[in-house]
Amino acid sequence: MTGNKFYILNSTTMIVYNKLIRDKIIEKIENNWGTAKHHIAGNEEFEIKLKEKLVEESKELNETKNLDEIKNELADVLKITQEIMIYYNISEEEIKVIMQKKDEKAGWFDKRIILDEASEF
Repeated sequence: MTGNKFYILNSTTMIVYNKLIRDKIIEKIENNWGTAKHHIAGNEEFEIKLKEKLVEESKELNETKNLDEIKNELADVLKITQEIMIYYNISEEEIKVIMQKKDEKAGWFDKRIILDEASEF
């Protein structure tokens, strides 16, 4: 919730999120906590918010230490990745081919190599 703006509406503190949420969240908020103002994104906004959501979920994964939480955050990262693939009409097979080409060209991460410094390219 850090960085969110607040305002008062009819004696109720409202928190401004301006982010993409899962379909059932509005119902959950209204049934359990109160008011939820929302709108349906058009194509351009949806594209932007999908990418923002991937960054958000990746940050949450980065901050997680517990294995169960890591699994939960990975599920969120994979879900939003799938949604982005659907939006752009990208198949899993296309991604696998690109991954394979990158693996062949640059390798994997098996050796755990950390680049500390390098001369300019």
